[in-house]
Amino acid sequence: MPNYLLTFGGLQNGAQPWSCRAVGVSSGNESATETAWDTAVQALWNTATLLPYIPALTTLTYTSTSTASSTFKQTTKTTITHSIAGTSASKAIGYRTCEVVTLRTAKATRYGRGRIYLPSLAINAVDTTTGYLILPAAMTALGTAVTNFFSSLGATITLQILHRKGSLDGTVSPLSMDPVISSDLPNLFCTQRRRGDKVVPTRTAG
Repeated sequence: MPNYLLTFGGLQNGAQPWSCRAVGVSSGNESATETAWDTAVQALWNTATLLPYIPALTTLTYTSTSTASSTFKQTTKTTITHSIAGTSASKAIGYRTCEVVTLRTAKATRYGRGRIYLPSLAINAVDTTTGYLILPAAMTALGTAVTNFFSSLGATITLQILHRKGSLDGTVSPLSMDPVISSDLPNLFCTQRRRGDKVVPTRTAG
C-alpha cells in the first residue's frame, strides 16, 4: 500500500503557524486518503467538549496528504483548507505550550513511540488546584477528541512510526515502519520550541 505524509495545522494569534505531522499507509489514492485524513482531523478538532478549551485566536486552517517517495520525501500533495477557531473565552497560555499525544507500537523501546504535538490550550484548561497540570475535565476532552480521531481513521488509514535511522543492534532498519496500536496523553503541559520562534519579543531592561 502507498505511504503518505499527513499534516494538519493552523495559526496561533492569527499569524504564527503550528502544525502536526504523521506518517500513514492507506489502500486509497492520495485524494481519497486526504478526504479520510481531513475527516479524522475534524473529528478531533470539532469535539464539542474540546473546543471550549481551545483559544479563539487558535485556528485549524488546513489538512494535507502527500504521497511519500521511497525516502519519505513529499511528492504530489492534496490540501483541504479550513478556518475553524476555538471557542474558549480565556486567553492562550503561550506559543510554545502544547499537549502531547503519545503514539505506541508493539515495540517497547524508544523506537516504539511517536508523538503528535497539539497547539496550546487556553488558560481555562489549567488545573484550578495547583496550576501546574492540565485540568482533569480538559484531559477528558482531549481523550475524547483523540478517540474520535482514531475512530474516524478506522481501517482507512493506519498511522505508522517511521524510523529514519536504524538501531545500532540492527533490529530496526533505516526507513522501516511500525504500525501504531495505541495512544495516550500525559496531563503535563509540554513545549514545542519552534512554535513562535519568529515572534519578536518586547524586552524589558533589568
